Amino acid sequence: HQNGMNFEIALGGDLEGVRYHYKNEKGICFRDPFSFVSIGDDSIVLDSEKFNKERIQLPKYDDCIIYETSVRDFSIDKSYKGKYKGKFLGLSENGLTNSNLSIGLDYLKDLGVTHIQLMPVFDYDLDGAEYNWGYNPLAYNYVDKGYVYDDSNPYAYINELRESINELHRNGLRVVLDVVFNHMYDRIATDLDNMLPGRLYRYLNDGRKAAGTMCGNEVNSEDPFIADYIVFMVLRYLRLFDIDGIRMDLMGILDYEVVNLIYDTLKSYKHDFVVYGEGWNMGDVLPVEKRGAIINADKMPDIGMFNDYYRETSIKYICGDDSINEDVKKVLSAKESNLNYKQSINYVECHDGYTFFDRLNVYKSNDPDWVNKRRCKLALGLVILSRGIPFIHSGEEFLRTKDNHENSYNLDDSINKLDWDLRVKNDDAVEYCKELIEFRKNHYCFIEKDVEIQFSEIEDCLIYTIDNLSIMINHGSRDIILSDKDNYHVIFNNNGKCDYNNEFISIPAYSLLICQL
Repeated sequence: HQNGMNFEIALGGDLEGVRYHYKNEKGICFRDPFSFVSIGDDSIVLDSEKFNKERIQLPKYDDCIIYETSVRDFSIDKSYKGKYKGKFLGLSENGLTNSNLSIGLDYLKDLGVTHIQLMPVFDYDLDGAEYNWGYNPLAYNYVDKGYVYDDSNPYAYINELRESINELHRNGLRVVLDVVFNHMYDRIATDLDNMLPGRLYRYLNDGRKAAGTMCGNEVNSEDPFIADYIVFMVLRYLRLFDIDGIRMDLMGILDYEVVNLIYDTLKSYKHDFVVYGEGWNMGDVLPVEKRGAIINADKMPDIGMFNDYYRETSIKYICGDDSINEDVKKVLSAKESNLNYKQSINYVECHDGYTFFDRLNVYKSNDPDWVNKRRCKLALGLVILSRGIPFIHSGEEFLRTKDNHENSYNLDDSINKLDWDLRVKNDDAVEYCKELIEFRKNHYCFIEKDVEIQFSEIEDCLIYTIDNLSIMINHGSRDIILSDKDNYHVIFNNNGKCDYNNEFISIPAYSLLICQL
């Protein structure tokens, strides 16, 4: 529909498999922004009855624990023993081990997380490199060919991702797709822009494209057609792939009303659908009060947001900063002014930036290895035991490294791959993470609306008391002795030797333990 006129053409006959494209008034050919699959420069007609439509019913869940991974990184390394390396189907292979320890899908199930967040899977440009995370979107309606095993079969582009998600569902795991609705790859004209010139992007008064994303353009989410298109695509992802949520890259660029509309629309189809994203306050055109940013969190009460205040505070604290205890109390208890405990995505590591292990290698390189390993485990402990939504970057729980590279978006597999040998080497850290996740699931105080929280301090030990639990956090370099043993019953410790008898409790350096009052 353009300028009050409808354009359509009706063709007879069986068109399955026919390739086609459109041509605009300038003679530019482009693919159909509503088709399901692209072959080269063409869209292709498919029979939707041949799409995999099996739906696995999942039980209700109480707590959301997110695990971020990349389809390619997850299974590309030689340490992954499956058949479908770097492909959608690599997410769904059962029975894989390394040194008799679970890897792949079985590992995810054993770990205990609830939601698997997949980095972008839709059509993107490699930008001249052999590898890219996928944040250079070319289209929102096609999955990227690089993840499809049987890539000569157009139906595989739908069915391989659907089957992988079905298998994750069979194993009790929900799936979130990372979507990049804030910008498009700047160096190639996109189908949407060719179809409706001037509608897709925001423009400055001088006619230049706004570029608050730092990627060359901003998607004009206030345009009625573009807003409807974004909502339409997310609804399509649910219908095609049976996804359970979306993570929105640079969500602050978008109009918060569109973000709420996505949530309200998808919630009506799947009651436990989740929407969360990066609420950074960015953009050159959209007024601040309209942005889907943390500053407007009160206008998006059902939308989760990555909490960078949590990340920076936790990292400083774990690395020995004694000046921020009051900030630590705020992030542990979700008592900040902008994000409540249902909105705060708590993390110390994600795909973007150093892994936490590498951060310690760079900034704490003079400390012994055992110290930095304990710090990694302590970081996981804080994330999992804080009020809010825990977020774990794949491999964080077994000390993943990217060879100290802070930004690996276009580096090769040798840097970005998930090394399952590390899962074996650091199995004690994995077991620690498992036990903490299980502990969290068994104690509803971390997700209840009204819960009593208190803090106290003894030397370098911060005592975080929530409900009837007392979480003792020692971020210092020496063991701490608590003499009032009669007041505490230790129920969790797995981070270094912890001595306790009838007279005292010893809390090892760089560790935490949990007592029941």
